[in-house]
Amino acid sequence: MKSRGVQVAVVTAAVVAMCPTIAANAAPGPAPAPATILGSIDNGPGSFSVYRTVDSGQRPAEADNSACNDYFGSPRSLTVVERLDARMYTFTNDPSTGFLLDPTAQNVGPIYVCDGPTVDGQAFLDQWGVLTAPGLGRLSMNGPCGLEFMIGSPGRGAVDCVLRVQPNDSGVTDGVATSNSVANPLRLPDGRTGSLWTLYTLGEGTAPVAEPVPGTPQPTGSVKYSVGREVNSVSTGSTPACPGGVRTTEIHSVSVDPATGAASTEPSEDVAANASICYQNPSTPDFGASLSITSFGVTPALTATSTGQCRRTDLAVGADTVQQSCGFTLPPQLGRGLTGGQVTLNGLVPTNDAAGSANSAIWTTSFLGSIAPR
Repeated sequence: MKSRGVQVAVVTAAVVAMCPTIAANAAPGPAPAPATILGSIDNGPGSFSVYRTVDSGQRPAEADNSACNDYFGSPRSLTVVERLDARMYTFTNDPSTGFLLDPTAQNVGPIYVCDGPTVDGQAFLDQWGVLTAPGLGRLSMNGPCGLEFMIGSPGRGAVDCVLRVQPNDSGVTDGVATSNSVANPLRLPDGRTGSLWTLYTLGEGTAPVAEPVPGTPQPTGSVKYSVGREVNSVSTGSTPACPGGVRTTEIHSVSVDPATGAASTEPSEDVAANASICYQNPSTPDFGASLSITSFGVTPALTATSTGQCRRTDLAVGADTVQQSCGFTLPPQLGRGLTGGQVTLNGLVPTNDAAGSANSAIWTTSFLGSIAPR
């Protein structure tokens, strides 16, 4: 065996020596976006915060309902289909897989959302919401939400929202909030409505940061959430099937600050998942995309494919950069105990490259069913 290895090495060296111009003239392959390389993970000009939210089980405050009615106006306020009072939590997660270990570790503030029907691209819901986050203060937000019922989990829907964050008096000047939500409007068994929210905000929040209040376990059911960041993200260019380009990336587990929910810029060195997205031509308001993702957080590794939608929001992040969010509902794999799920991502991209990365996007994944993290 050793002698054959030496022969291979000698032959290889000879070929290289005879053809020195091949390597020199070969076109270099696409390089990872600098903002996604470990050691240089970049938020961009803003900052990311991630929160786990769970339906409080309480009736919303009249002040919140009144503000919701003002947003929708008359008579649209009569068509509001959901008014949800919830609590926001920071969490602990596995440093290797990204899956949440204690989803409700610290109670850090309230959140209220209400939804009415709309037709906006591929979105079916118009959502208005308000939350109070440590350091960021009170934020109001509104925008469209996609909705897809989970055929493997009757009574539940996958909801992904892209909400514009309004400026406030605490220093936030703009932003986009995205949700990976599992809706249970009838409050059937196996967990209340809950989400993993990603906030990308601009400006320096000056609101106070209180000592977090220890959370209590909540009825979150069988859903398992993970959160990660893009690492070594590469835009491999347009193809006939993917005219908007193809993005390949690693996803590494990322933690959040227990007091503020701020996402770390130092993700784990372990690869929690590999993903590839094929983008169609960016358009307004939505454009299609397809996803293939392999999660190493379960044993054996799980590969899932899905089609979804992406949406762009213009923020004050430079003329050549735009905020881009995508959502994908995962089909069931009953043999693996997966009854449904969703993948979302929130990040900045070059305006002319939907598959590019101008910062290290936050990815969230939800798995429903008996499937369990390793």
